[in-house]
Order: sequence, then C-alpha cells, then structure tokens
Amino acid sequence: MTPAARVQAAIEVLDLVIAAARAQGAPADRIIAEWFRPRRFAGSGDRRAVRDLVYASNRRCGEVPASGRAAMPRLAADDP
Repeated sequence: MTPAARVQAAIEVLDLVIAAARAQGAPADRIIAEWFRPRRFAGSGDRRAVRDLVYASNRRCGEVPASGRAAMPRLAADDP
C-alpha cells in the first residue's frame, strides 16, 4: 500500500471505530482485526502502519471526533 492508501484505510477504520464508540459497540482492536480480515492484500507492514495511525489519532483526539477525516488533521498537526 502507498502512504496515501494507508491514510485512507486508517480513515475508513476510524469511521467504524467512531460509529462503534457512539453506539457502545465493539472495541477498536476488534474492529481493526475484522476490517483487515477480508483485505489479504495488506501486508504486515501495512497493517501495522494503519493500526498505529488509528491508535495515535484516538489518543490525540480526546473526545470522539465527527469522522475519521476530522481526526487525521489533528494527528498531522501534532506530529513534528
């Protein structure tokens, strides 16, 4: 996956995590695992990068953001 594809994948996963957080659904680690299960094209490095982006944005956002796209600029602004 290209870096842009990794960011897009993280945004998609974040949207699922945010929806689950609002509905008191599954935890983020389960959502990430289920998201990757049908996507066999993603290698271990891709999985690690997407997972790290999702967790980093969750840690930096504090409150539940409106969407995955809203969470990524916060992460980019905090990253030196």
